[in-house]
Amino acid sequence: MKDKLVKTGHKKGYYRFVSTMKGFGFSLLAVIALASPVLIAMDMSTHTTKAEEVQVSIPEEESIPTSSYFAA
Repeated sequence: MKDKLVKTGHKKGYYRFVSTMKGFGFSLLAVIALASPVLIAMDMSTHTTKAEEVQVSIPEEESIPTSSYFAA
């Protein structure tokens, strides 16, 4: 380690900061990787619920009575 410090000119605090940032980056990446499936499942659930609401809220069309006016 001492050779590295002399060669690059960085102090010990620099290497601690870099390793801390790498650890934070990997932790953030892990959280995103674990949260993605949950977010996708929630999104699919809301789309399914909205589709069910649309099907329920559409009123059925009333049948148009046929009259002899159009009969030939």
